[in-house]
Amino acid sequence: MAQQGQSSNILGLVNNTIELPTMPEVLLKLNEVIGNSDASAADVAKVVSKDPAVSTNILRIVNSAYYGLQVRVSSVSLAVSVMGFNMTKKVALKAAVFSAFGKRREKIQHFDPLAFWKHAIYTGTAARTLAQSAPAFADVHPEDIYIAGLLHDIGKIILMEKAAPRYLAMLRRAVQEKRPETEIEVEDFGFTHADVGSVLAIKWSLPEDLAIAIRYHHSPSRDPFHRSLSSLIHLADQLAWRAGTPSTVGPSLAPLDHEVYGHIGLDPARVEELLPQIQEDFAASELPW
Repeated sequence: MAQQGQSSNILGLVNNTIELPTMPEVLLKLNEVIGNSDASAADVAKVVSKDPAVSTNILRIVNSAYYGLQVRVSSVSLAVSVMGFNMTKKVALKAAVFSAFGKRREKIQHFDPLAFWKHAIYTGTAARTLAQSAPAFADVHPEDIYIAGLLHDIGKIILMEKAAPRYLAMLRRAVQEKRPETEIEVEDFGFTHADVGSVLAIKWSLPEDLAIAIRYHHSPSRDPFHRSLSSLIHLADQLAWRAGTPSTVGPSLAPLDHEVYGHIGLDPARVEELLPQIQEDFAASELPW
């Protein structure tokens, strides 16, 4: 009950402090269609096809090695049938987030949007690569892992969009005092960017495991539900910072929770072995613009 009460408090605090963005139109329409028990793949494809970014992503993923199809799929309707409604919605989410938050490119003090998205993509890539070697994620779709890594810091973009003066002041203080951002966020806002991201995920009706992983990616040992996923994102986030790809410019890296290795089933030596593969996968990835 204490956990539930704390969640309600964070929900109220975030909602009363900043104006969260409304759900992108493509997700709203997808929710409506998927919520109809009579919906077909063609119905879902009709919504998806109106958004070129979503269509392109869906076709790229369905034709990836994961599905191992013998024939190339060029029909969005067939791609939706192969991937299923749930994964289609998650791919739509990824494209919608890039469309909504990927446009702003100028650097402002300690926040560089280009660096932010590089960090997000590195974290998603690292999480996916680690998961492919971790028995705990044997039954999880790689794209699920990638999206969780990609969106883990979405709360930072929201704070930058909706509370820029306070957020930039917080970043300056974090740099001056050489302390992790999350500590200063709690002191200045009463919540962290991870809390903001999780509240947005709830508002946008995203999967519960994604909302929880976002919330606990800085403190996976406190995650009462999906500790393996939040641990994976925590480690991937740390690897991104250590690779010189931080999400903000100047603040100190928060400490690593060493219990994460046990939660994901990989030892530090194996993680080190995977670093070249992570770097290679990241180099091959594309920025959203």
